[in-house]
Amino acid sequence: MKNRRAMRIYRIMALPALLVLFLLFALPLYFTFSKAFEGGLGTVKSVFLSQYSWRLVRFSLTQSLLSAFISVAVALPFSAFFSTFTFRFRKATLALSALSFTIPSILVVLGFVIFYGNNGVLNNLLKDIFSLEESPVRILYSYKAIILAHVYFNLPVAFNLITNGWTSLSREEEEASYTLKKGKIKTFFLITLPKLKNVIINAFLIIFLFCFSSFAIVMVLGGSPEYSTLESEIYRKAHVMLDQSGAAALSLFSFAITTIALILSSFGKRREKIDRSERGLRKIKKKKTKVIAFLLILIMLLFILPPMLSILYRSFFDRKGNFSLSAWSDVFSASSFLSSIINSLLLATFSAILSTVLAESIAMYAVKYKSRISAVFASLPLATGSVTLGLGFNFLAAKLPSSSIVIDYLLIFATHLVLSIPFAIRTILPGAKEIPERVAQASFTLKKGSLETYIKTERPLLKSYRRKAFIFAFALSLGEVNATLSLSGGRITTLPIQIYRLIGRYNYQGASALGSVLLILAFIVFLLGERIGKKEDRWNILK
Repeated sequence: MKNRRAMRIYRIMALPALLVLFLLFALPLYFTFSKAFEGGLGTVKSVFLSQYSWRLVRFSLTQSLLSAFISVAVALPFSAFFSTFTFRFRKATLALSALSFTIPSILVVLGFVIFYGNNGVLNNLLKDIFSLEESPVRILYSYKAIILAHVYFNLPVAFNLITNGWTSLSREEEEASYTLKKGKIKTFFLITLPKLKNVIINAFLIIFLFCFSSFAIVMVLGGSPEYSTLESEIYRKAHVMLDQSGAAALSLFSFAITTIALILSSFGKRREKIDRSERGLRKIKKKKTKVIAFLLILIMLLFILPPMLSILYRSFFDRKGNFSLSAWSDVFSASSFLSSIINSLLLATFSAILSTVLAESIAMYAVKYKSRISAVFASLPLATGSVTLGLGFNFLAAKLPSSSIVIDYLLIFATHLVLSIPFAIRTILPGAKEIPERVAQASFTLKKGSLETYIKTERPLLKSYRRKAFIFAFALSLGEVNATLSLSGGRITTLPIQIYRLIGRYNYQGASALGSVLLILAFIVFLLGERIGKKEDRWNILK
């Protein structure tokens, strides 16, 4: 867009959003790092030079890199098939994997304990079938459990991101390669894989950051200080050992590593030619290909569904395996249940709405001004981690003249918001990049103002991306444990906090009942988003 005055509207919209993000991100970070240097350089030096700190770094990096690598590697063959062929249940499978985005991490923890536990659903089933006395599957409270849970949580993320990116790529070069009688494998490694590089790196980075800042999965499924990560150790130092300066110094260490990863990932990105749509997918004709489609769907279902379904199942059975509605009775009769569900819904709804609005303005600014710096800055909260942000807001609360329940709510809301914005931006950014420049130019030719052009011409094209961003932000807030746990001090409870405490007390039936409620809420939000999307698609066709 050559008209500089017309471009001004995007800067005007983005500045307040960037300012809000800066304040919500920089303030807690400032108080955290100030605490780290409160006693001089001694505390920071001791943490940075400590062998234990470097062991935490090695374990955090190893488990994050391994989890991200496995997630992406396993997702690739699924994405290759789903981005090439169209078949029955294809969209339903993609929708199911998208639904996994909305599953809070605390439910992954609960589902794994119930399904893969020594006395869990899987072991009991195998013992009954093969008449075994001991549990054959022993995964929990180990390194394997952490990796498996992270892959379970993030495989759908990799699958969706890579499939969507792969489906949208031009096939011209591949078709030319086949014409020259190059094999499928050679074509994939020489042409397709290089074009997918940025999509794969983006998926890998997001999963790496998820796993690096993982808290509930490491704390519960690791089950030992041997499997501590930087994030879990920061929480222990701050809230168990009451070493706030040490926790702040460790936060500085963690932030430095993830920031380097973010900056490195921002270099060398380029856009690929996008002219492929789902209408270009090939229909399955051979029986062999149909069998492959069936097996891939079956594998996906068997991987995703059992842990979640086991939560629903366990909520109706006590420790002895007897059918009981006691947990559901306790859940609905407890006064804390209503307050926790209201807290969860209010925090998730308002943080999702505001983060989507702010993310859209930042995404449009980044695209129109080709501003890589704003995109990297907006991603910095990903490098911080919710425990570190929660710790910073705790230090901020200590500086305030008085603490009240209202201030606690505002601090928790601020944390949820700053954690949601980067993911909302990453969701909307591809849509902003796909808006043709000629759309705005045509509007200006018709003498439409820049604001009117944005509202009536460009903004409608982002509907589906805004919807996805809202669902993603809502899910992140709904399942947030780390920051809420460190900020609330027991005064404010949400559903994930109650589930976390019940798991700690080994009350798995009660945790499953609350987990079922949380799962149903996430499912309802996802279904509403899908339904609204279908209505929008039908309306667009009618127009």
